[in-house]
Amino acid sequence: MAADTLRVGITCYPSVGGSGVLATALGEDLAARGHDVHFIAYERPFRLPSDAPRLHFHPVAINDYELFRFPDYTLPLSVRMAEVSRDHRLDVLHVHYAVPHATAAILARAMLPPGQQPRVVTTLHGTDTTLLGHDAGYAPAIKHALTSSDAVTAVSESLKRETQRVLDFDGPIELIHNFFAPRPPSRSPEAVRDELGLGDEVLVVHSSNLRQGKRVDLLLETAARVRPREAFKLLILAGEAFAPFASDVRRLGLADRVIVREKVHAIEDYLQIADVGLYTSDAESFCLSILEAMC
Repeated sequence: MAADTLRVGITCYPSVGGSGVLATALGEDLAARGHDVHFIAYERPFRLPSDAPRLHFHPVAINDYELFRFPDYTLPLSVRMAEVSRDHRLDVLHVHYAVPHATAAILARAMLPPGQQPRVVTTLHGTDTTLLGHDAGYAPAIKHALTSSDAVTAVSESLKRETQRVLDFDGPIELIHNFFAPRPPSRSPEAVRDELGLGDEVLVVHSSNLRQGKRVDLLLETAARVRPREAFKLLILAGEAFAPFASDVRRLGLADRVIVREKVHAIEDYLQIADVGLYTSDAESFCLSILEAMC
């Protein structure tokens, strides 16, 4: 391995969400530049290729012991991080979210002898600060994780300021914005419109993990007020199951206006035919979905 090649461990939430998508794209780009990248998570990240060179995946086994009322993830994750760091001589553990990922990385680092300890880089995406940072049961652990990290980054200036305020954190935070490098669509615009059953309607696109803060209720209520009603279709690219919102679609009379596609890999196929992006979140630190819609 070349002297300037890094061995990087990355831990993120592997489900469909901006932080996991960003972490996967970062890992792919690092691997393409010749670095050795190891993903460590409870399942394979959503968009992580299975056959790309220098990209590796190490699953974390979660045991459901009767002793624990709830399965624990932090400790098995920390042990797996320590194992991968030792076996592959990792230089860096880059973790997305302080809790539980940075907490686990710091514990993993402490398990290893001084000469084998990787640096810990923690990237904040929002929830650590905007939600958990206000919870007295989490805030001290988040602040400790940030203080114990070798470097901390945030995806927006507003998130950086909010972290400093909410957590009373005075350590350095480097601003590194989210990024999106669109790939060429795999299908023609005509083929995608045919798949969706579109005529000449305006296509409004929303993509998110549908969590509470994304305010899908407001999204659907907004769509229900559009006039003329027949002039548009709303395409929801859902990172999680859309079933909990199906009754709202029917209640608002949107059954023939809303199209849902879940856990889409080739998002560029749909973005290329979008006319409008619609987002109704309570707040966003740096919404990757909005960035994708702008490209």
